[in-house]
Amino acid sequence: MSEFQAFFWVVIAGVIVGVLFDFYRSLRRYLRWGRVTTWVGDLLFSLITFVILFRFFQRANSLDFRIYILWGSILGLFLYLRFLSRSLIKVYLWLFHLISYLLWLLRQGLKIPVRGVFILMRPPYALLRWFSFLIYRILEALLAQPLRQTRIRLFNFGKRLFPPRTKG
Repeated sequence: MSEFQAFFWVVIAGVIVGVLFDFYRSLRRYLRWGRVTTWVGDLLFSLITFVILFRFFQRANSLDFRIYILWGSILGLFLYLRFLSRSLIKVYLWLFHLISYLLWLLRQGLKIPVRGVFILMRPPYALLRWFSFLIYRILEALLAQPLRQTRIRLFNFGKRLFPPRTKG
């Protein structure tokens, strides 16, 4: 590979890092991340950038470090930030708003069938509730008195089994 081709790949690597940086920066701005999330995002961005630069530097000249690798990637990043960054950030923010709106529409569309199921399930639920309350009242009428008597008997049995303490 010639020096010019290697320099070209290195400049492209700088441009791609700039594109990813603007994507990350606009996403962070749109979602209003806090300090911890920003720190984790910065770390992840650095790792992804390292992998991209590694791959492009490997393609450019098999990781043979030359000064044009450093200057080429900085030149690519500078050219991107100078000429394309502002317009691409606007595109990213517009895209985030569009995705947010589409997700809102999807959520609103899913509410319709869920509300329909709620409306359809009201009569069976009311019938089951009435039936369970009826069973509860019947069992209460049948078992309340015997359970009270059993409790009183157990209490009296405990009194007989363990008589009260006397001072003595």
